[in-house]
This record gives sequence, C-alpha cells and structure tokens, in this order.
Amino acid sequence: MRATPFFSAMLLAYAGISHAALGGPPEQFNTESTAPVSSESAAVSNYIVRDTTLATGTHVREFVSGSGVVFAVTWNGPFLPDLKALLGKHFDTMAAESARLPRAGRSRTAVNQPEVVINSGGHMRAFEGSAWVPAEFPAGFTSDDVR
Repeated sequence: MRATPFFSAMLLAYAGISHAALGGPPEQFNTESTAPVSSESAAVSNYIVRDTTLATGTHVREFVSGSGVVFAVTWNGPFLPDLKALLGKHFDTMAAESARLPRAGRSRTAVNQPEVVINSGGHMRAFEGSAWVPAEFPAGFTSDDVR
C-alpha cells in the first residue's frame, strides 16, 4: 500500500505544471519544474500545431487558431498532465461528468456537449486524452483532425 501515497505525491508534484487553457491563449510551460521540448508546425495557414514533451515524458499537442486561441488539445504519456490547467474553464464540466458516473475497472471519462468535447482515460504509465471546442474550429478543421 506504499505505492498509493507515493503515486498521490507524484501527481501533486506535477499539478503545478502550466499548460495551455482550452478556449484561451496558449500558456508557457513552467520551465522551472519541467524541461519541455516544443516545436511548432504550420500545417495549415489558419492554425498551428504546437507539440511539447514534458520532462515527465508526457506529450501535449495544442492546436492554436490564427487568433491565438487554443481550440483543441491532446495528451498522452506516463503521467496525467494537470487537467485543470490544460482544460481551463472546461475542467469543471469534466469533473462533474466524472463524478456522475460510477467507477468500474479502468477510468474513462467522456463529455460530449455542444460547447466542449473531452475524452480522457488510461491507467498508471499510460494516460491519453483529447479535448476540443467545436465553436472555435477554424475553417476546414474537423474533429477528425484532432490527433
């Protein structure tokens, strides 16, 4: 049972790491507690994709519109990123949905509302998820492009 307090402490240690806020401007990663490696690609002229690998090994991909708004984000890796910072104002929606559903086996949360879509799941050392704000999609972008 020693693993549970250790795992909890590890999650709390990484909770302060800053990520982009869905529906808002991208934030800078906290370079004091992580060693992020970022790259930007201009896949399409009306948005950019910003890839960051945190020191924890977790990969975060932000989709940023030409107006500077993060309209979609994905994550995968051995540690769950700080979802409160990553999802911004949409975190409460995910938390409410998660609290409503009973737990059985591996945890998976899915929110599918007109204002936000969030999918998150996994287990220790293998977390993944995606979230997007459909109303913020640039022209020609669809939910199939979030990957």
